[in-house]
Amino acid sequence: MKKASWPERRRSAAIFAAVLLLDLSMRSLFFNFDGVACAIAVELSDFKHLVHGNHLAYGPLAWAFDALWRLFGYQGRALPALEVLNSALGAAGAAVFASLLRRAGRGERESVLGAAALAVSHAWWFWSLEAQVYMLGALFAVLAAREALSDHPRTGLVGLWHAGAVLGHVGHLMVFPALVYALLGKKNRGELPRYLAALSAAVLSAYVLAGVFAVRPASFSELKLWLLGSAALGVEREFSWHSVAFPAALASWLKMSLRIFAEFVGRQGFFWSAGVVLAVLPVLAAARGAADKSREARFWLLWLAGYALLFISWEPSTIVYRVTDLLALWALATLGLRAMPARWRLGALTAWTAAAFSYNLAFTVRPASDPANNPDLVEAEWTNTSAPPEAWVLANGRGAVYIPYFAGRRPVNLRYYTDEKVLHARLDELAEAGEVVYVSGRTLMEEDLRGKLERYGLKPAASAGDRSMFRVSRP
Repeated sequence: MKKASWPERRRSAAIFAAVLLLDLSMRSLFFNFDGVACAIAVELSDFKHLVHGNHLAYGPLAWAFDALWRLFGYQGRALPALEVLNSALGAAGAAVFASLLRRAGRGERESVLGAAALAVSHAWWFWSLEAQVYMLGALFAVLAAREALSDHPRTGLVGLWHAGAVLGHVGHLMVFPALVYALLGKKNRGELPRYLAALSAAVLSAYVLAGVFAVRPASFSELKLWLLGSAALGVEREFSWHSVAFPAALASWLKMSLRIFAEFVGRQGFFWSAGVVLAVLPVLAAARGAADKSREARFWLLWLAGYALLFISWEPSTIVYRVTDLLALWALATLGLRAMPARWRLGALTAWTAAAFSYNLAFTVRPASDPANNPDLVEAEWTNTSAPPEAWVLANGRGAVYIPYFAGRRPVNLRYYTDEKVLHARLDELAEAGEVVYVSGRTLMEEDLRGKLERYGLKPAASAGDRSMFRVSRP
């Protein structure tokens, strides 16, 4: 694999600019839970929660990016700034991927089209519009892959790029077998310890600094809770592996391997069929590329296998974990297309990119930009107008972060109060402190909640159309 040239740098800059403009042309209002939670921590400069144990680097980077905006006069909320940050990360990842393909021997146009196909694939495009941690790790992962596959890889740099991916999300440890395979096949395989040293030193030093200066755990249990991160999110705050039975997990993983290209789930008739075809075609091309048994193909198969080992057993239906699979699948697909004449493979990539752009724009990106398609956001805005500013508001799911961020009200997170007696005790505690508590009609639709609150005390406070708000208090 060749090193960068000036024309390649200009081409990468042009791809970055084009993809960034595409991403900035449509704002997502999906507002995932983690993104809103990060925006809250950014606005509070709450570094203890910004340095999450599973994705250490994204929170501080988000805080720094938001602070940079404010240096230039920005006075708005943090969430739009974080969405722009993710768009920049996604665009940079696409540009690096084009560079990787070019250095691996793809043609100039083919590498550009490969990056374009990646950029409009469902998972890559959607999560480049959302404030979320995974695009940071994806960028560093593709940087590590490009360096590892080069003719003379700088093993220390591979380690640093891989460390950046791991600090983006610990799941990127799973590319370790692929990177080691690539480095072992080079003449400088004796420098493999340099890769290991750079990776371990960068990751460990980052965690030590975060622990000492931000988290400051007072006990071993607090340290364990921080390091476990998402694996200890339950009410009990104990380790829990988010798995399902293997047959169901494998089925979900395989289905998600198609959905990352085009979201056909929820479509009907022709549009379902079109989405499936769009999803299957690059997978078939990737299978053809894998059949070549080249060294690059084996690298990408190890890449996929490493991630599969983790994500078949951990939340196999979570799409954002599969973003980096797109890098391997598109690299293999462009390998597979080399069996076709140049004109045909360029035409195939162009046609797929145009069709996927239209499909994902129509069924994923544009719907996510409509606030009416986010009922949690609608509820939060209704709460902002119908509940007193000093109120506590019962909430669950995304509402636990939506209520404080979009409505400016203090939430009572119902996930910790499923037992009726415990809920009533918390409501009594707030009442004795002189606090008022409200709940929306939509939240009351949750199973058994209305009955629990009616037995405590519930009376209408406001209504508009199909929306309602209730005061929670004893008679």
